[in-house]
Amino acid sequence: MPQTAQDTQTNVDTLPLHQFLTYRLSRVQAKLNAQATRILREASGITLTQWRIIALVGAAGETRLSQLAREAALDKGLLSRNLKGLIEDGVIATRPDESDHRAQVLSLSAKGAEIFERTLPVSRERQRKLRAGLTEEELRVFRRVLDKLEIAAEE
Repeated sequence: MPQTAQDTQTNVDTLPLHQFLTYRLSRVQAKLNAQATRILREASGITLTQWRIIALVGAAGETRLSQLAREAALDKGLLSRNLKGLIEDGVIATRPDESDHRAQVLSLSAKGAEIFERTLPVSRERQRKLRAGLTEEELRVFRRVLDKLEIAAEE
């Protein structure tokens, strides 16, 4: 007897993979990243990784690559390539770190500040829409669960 679409969906839903927290988180992350990429491209013509770097540097005022790497939780190679492009495009400014001559201090250039100021409200609106369907209690529990998962991932 041939399987119906309902039977196939039931079989897929009962696979152990669909019950893994990491699988579900990965699916949600991929969808959120695709959405953010589209929104950022429309708003400022930048990628999600570029926005994360611009936002972190903008929030910090000044930072160093090592601090940025810790905050962004990005692969160092990916971070370095994107940072190099942002510096070449005049979005991120650098100057030598006076206390450690091997390091560079990073800050937003005027162009970077303009992108940051133009894109921040778009990102805040997206966050508002994402949270709109959740109660304060759900958000509190969700944040607590994420904190616990992050700690467990570091063990």
